[in-house]
Amino acid sequence: SRFERRVERLDKELRNFDNGARQLGSSAALLLAASRLRERLVRLLFIFRDNAANLFPRRIARQSKETLVNPNIVDRRGKAHSEAVKFQAFIAEDGLATEAIPQELDGFARDLRMLLNSLNDFPEFRDDAVNSSIHAFAAELEYRASCLTEYKGYFRLASVQQYVHGLTAEIGSHIDAVASNLAMFIDIGVPTIQLSQQYAAANLSNLATFGTIFSGVTATLLQLSYDHTNTKLAVSVNAFWFSSLVFSVAAIATSLLGLAWTQAIHRSPNHRVPWWVLTWIRRSPLVLLVNAVMFFFVGLILVTYTISDNMVTPILITIFATVTSIGLASSLCWIVSERFVSIHHQGHIWLEDLMLETIRHITAPIRTITRRLYSGFRGLPLYVRRPPPARLFERTTDDEPVQSAAPTSCGVSIVSPSSLEDVVSIVSEGTPDEQDEARRSRARERFKRAVRTVISMQSYPRTYGSQSLDWMLHPSPASRTPSIRGKVIRRYGLSTLSQKLQNLECSEDISPHQALVRDLQFSPDGKYLATASWDKTACIFKVAEPSADNHFLYHERGFTEQILWSTCGTHVLTRSPRGIKIWTKDGVCLKTIRRPHIVQFLQWVPLGEMSVLSVEGSEIVKLVPSEKVLETYNCGRVQLRRIVVTSDGHRIIGIGPIGEAPNGLHPSRPTRVEKRIIGNQVPLFQDVSDVKLTRNNTHLLFSFGDQSPPQLWKMDLVGGRGRASRNCARLTFRHAFLSPVSFEYVATTFGGKNDQFILCAGKSGEILIWDRESANLLHHIYPKDPDQDLTCITCNSLAGDPFAFAVGGHDGSIRIWST
Repeated sequence: SRFERRVERLDKELRNFDNGARQLGSSAALLLAASRLRERLVRLLFIFRDNAANLFPRRIARQSKETLVNPNIVDRRGKAHSEAVKFQAFIAEDGLATEAIPQELDGFARDLRMLLNSLNDFPEFRDDAVNSSIHAFAAELEYRASCLTEYKGYFRLASVQQYVHGLTAEIGSHIDAVASNLAMFIDIGVPTIQLSQQYAAANLSNLATFGTIFSGVTATLLQLSYDHTNTKLAVSVNAFWFSSLVFSVAAIATSLLGLAWTQAIHRSPNHRVPWWVLTWIRRSPLVLLVNAVMFFFVGLILVTYTISDNMVTPILITIFATVTSIGLASSLCWIVSERFVSIHHQGHIWLEDLMLETIRHITAPIRTITRRLYSGFRGLPLYVRRPPPARLFERTTDDEPVQSAAPTSCGVSIVSPSSLEDVVSIVSEGTPDEQDEARRSRARERFKRAVRTVISMQSYPRTYGSQSLDWMLHPSPASRTPSIRGKVIRRYGLSTLSQKLQNLECSEDISPHQALVRDLQFSPDGKYLATASWDKTACIFKVAEPSADNHFLYHERGFTEQILWSTCGTHVLTRSPRGIKIWTKDGVCLKTIRRPHIVQFLQWVPLGEMSVLSVEGSEIVKLVPSEKVLETYNCGRVQLRRIVVTSDGHRIIGIGPIGEAPNGLHPSRPTRVEKRIIGNQVPLFQDVSDVKLTRNNTHLLFSFGDQSPPQLWKMDLVGGRGRASRNCARLTFRHAFLSPVSFEYVATTFGGKNDQFILCAGKSGEILIWDRESANLLHHIYPKDPDQDLTCITCNSLAGDPFAFAVGGHDGSIRIWST
């Protein structure tokens, strides 16, 4: 199968990864993670194949557990039997392997995170694509494992097995992403890390070579000065040279130790090594060599003062040795400071920028004082050289202020000498340093915006393939036809129905609304049709005379999302986001119920006296017209979207996504959350948009908000367990209703006498009618108007023409079809 090929591809990449990682130092964690992943893949493939064999026993052969062998011990002799028994321990005693899938998925996530942490231990190469793909895959596995733990003991049910089988598409897309990124890491990352490690090893080797030569020179000179101990200078020379020899030998030993440690496969990763050990192995050889050279220079300076008769040689040696020592010490301080700044600021700032910024802050007051003094000094000669004309200034008394500016005939003001100084000072504020800083700031802002744009365009998640729907194409064993005679009779009946459906035509075409029609429903007696629209109105009109005697139901705020007839046909229920209205069939509003939460769906309570079920998040609230809450049903973490109630009022079946797993985890992609059928705890992988129930409470019809075909499920009552006083409902998948053409489904419903049809409306105007039991397509109505997009559909199967149905359009129009 496709999932098996995906797993084999990832296993191949893990083998190549294992071989490539053996060339690297500190690759023991990588090799261990790769081996665990290979073992986990074998077990997961066995589990998914066993689950598929339970679903499709005629197509997929079941594998025996003897074929389940650890891929890492195939070539190991003498241990195959004991390792195989341990490797097969996850299989239950009754042979069912699917019960272990939550633990295996969770273990798979742990192994992936182990691999990711091992890859991040190599600072020489970082790839965000590898990190994002593995992190998303691990999060998805943890979410699915947490959700599947709630189905422990129910993995023999066909519905749960179908859900597990549907997970192969989602997991397979992540497997493809990880396999591709691992292949890229093998081609690019392994050579890069290997080159970096070779460069580090070469540096240590060079330090060891230089230390060996330098210690030889120091030891040779010590042979000449060792016997001279008659003066304090001679003793000092021996002390400094012996110290230099100790430092150089220590540098040699540390370099060789670091060289062996760097190339070791089983060395610990950096975060597992104490900081002082890591610092000593990596940083101390260079520091020791610099100290050895400086101590050697000090001893050399003292030797020149001891053996020289004139002062020229000692002075020159002192100058040269001092300059060299200062250069070595400055370079060493620069290297240490670079590392400290890089770690402290996480690489966001360079050492030079930090030094310039520090110098700028220290010299800022001095530059400000200097600038002001220069401005004042420069303003005085301008006033002396360019005195203003005497006629522009009028001499005033001591009590009157001097006029600072006088308008000229051209409308230009001449500035007085007292204000000229201030002008010069203001103009000089924009110094070249500040202008350069402003330009740098603007450049940094533009760069940040560009980086954000690129990240948003290349952000994960991505879509790798589409979900496989092969499991929907094959009906369950309960849907098989019992006999050849039944097939012949059924085929004859279908041909007769198909001929009758050919007579369907559009009998009415009206436009009572100004916006799209969100919902519509026939009355129980089939005489009235109620519609709800986004123009904040609902409409009730007679089917026989749709253009006359219409009743419009106006809503003050919010779109009208839903409309429902009561069982007796005397009242109508409408829903807006935060309000519920109860109307008579004559259009009189009896009651408005305001709710504190958003109302997702409404349903009349069967056999109840004007009781209403309101779906609000994860709760179902039972209300009466007086706004009194009779009961509240909490569905836990499931955010309900739609519900149906059996005709006896004993069972509620709801659908909705699960916001989070039991341990609080979320899927890697919000659109791939688990959906669940409340009432039977059946998981669904697709995004269910609506559910319908037959009048005899035996079948459920699920609709999806995309191009996935609707599905029919059978509801059987089985004996309750333990203290259950009532029978339990068991849901079994029957079949999916496939279309010969691909289009987007918007609404489906039951139709015909005894709900024998399945009607579906497409967004582009397509209308398809299938037989419920056989899923054969009986009639296909193609759109006559390409501009009319359909939004909803309903059937008038309770009374009157059993083939009649109505559809609502995006433009507010309603069309009624009948024979």
